[in-house]
Amino acid sequence: YRSVPFSGFIAFFVLNFLGGNPGINRLVRYNMQQAIFIDIALFFPGLLSGILGIAAGGAGLQIPEIVSQLSTDAIFVSLLAVLGYCSVSSILG
Repeated sequence: YRSVPFSGFIAFFVLNFLGGNPGINRLVRYNMQQAIFIDIALFFPGLLSGILGIAAGGAGLQIPEIVSQLSTDAIFVSLLAVLGYCSVSSILG
């Protein structure tokens, strides 16, 4: 998946296009849209941490390890909550 250039970008547009196709089962379309939203939601924390790391490195500051661990744990717990919600929503229809 990552060996093909721009594969994530292509997959995003394919899922976005197919998510609006009413000929596909509603549950499959829902899951495709959830995959897009989760991908977008995970992109921003990675972008923010990269920007903060570059800014802190340029300013000669070092981000404490506990801050990094807590933010990673918060993202992981949030992802688990979202996946649980998506699973329950899919099971309930």
